Amino acid sequence: MDQDTLYKYFSGLATTEEEMQILDWVDESDENLKRFQKERLLFDIALFSDAEPKKKTVKHYILPVLKWSAGIAASVLVILSCGVLLREFGQNDALQMQTVSVPAGQRAQITLADGTTVWLNSQSTLTYHSNFGRKERNVRLDGEAFFDVTPNKKIPFNVNTEMNQIRVLGTKFNVCSYDNSNSFETALIEGAIDVYVAGLEKPIARMKPDEFLSMTDGTVKRNKLDSYDFLRWREGIYCFDDAPLREVFDKLEKYYNIDIIVENANLLDYKCTGKFKESDGIEHILRVIQKDQTFAYNIDVERKNITIK
Repeated sequence: MDQDTLYKYFSGLATTEEEMQILDWVDESDENLKRFQKERLLFDIALFSDAEPKKKTVKHYILPVLKWSAGIAASVLVILSCGVLLREFGQNDALQMQTVSVPAGQRAQITLADGTTVWLNSQSTLTYHSNFGRKERNVRLDGEAFFDVTPNKKIPFNVNTEMNQIRVLGTKFNVCSYDNSNSFETALIEGAIDVYVAGLEKPIARMKPDEFLSMTDGTVKRNKLDSYDFLRWREGIYCFDDAPLREVFDKLEKYYNIDIIVENANLLDYKCTGKFKESDGIEHILRVIQKDQTFAYNIDVERKNITIK
């Protein structure tokens, strides 16, 4: 396999025919798999070198502790990418699971073998088989992601979460479903999707564009989308529209990898509306919320928690 074709594949520019040729070539031998690994690693290193020619270290990975800032650092993403490569293309059988994990305070954009683009939010994990796109298009999501799915009538695209499954042919939609949260949310931007409860054959809803569906403790709610501001997490902007503080704090815990302890439970029912830059840090967000709600907070750096009083 020539290097130019492999680099087209890594860049997401390869044709469907070229993608299938590469996957078949990788399956042929361990030697081809090792060559694929090596070229992918060289591609990522070259990409990083072009984007950040003056940065020799990973200083951006260690952020100011009290600020709890969550800005994206290119150097961190390269380290993450290399870690992903080691997991994705280990020397196992062709049907091994591939995993892309995004740490707290980071976001990632990936292109799957079928051309589908996926944006992953903080502390999110996407898992899929190494032969994705050949006979099936199934992914497992723990966290939040936005999908721009390449249409393929012969092979439906399935997003599996802890509680639900979404089946599509080609569409754009957002999903938020962290494991152990007992909460599932999805919003459809284009196309159509069917939403299932895991393990059941009949869908609980067929959604239309500009619809939002949530499921908590077995209760399903459907609403019309008023705006797309909530999707701005892909830009590093978190938007809340009349959201209870319990929901705001829950998301901040995931975005900044910190525990928030609220001593006055009544505070959790108060509503919050605002737009916050991820890079401004959690302290800035708390100070803005303080303008509408009276509370004090204390940061314990060693225990990585914030107590709201």
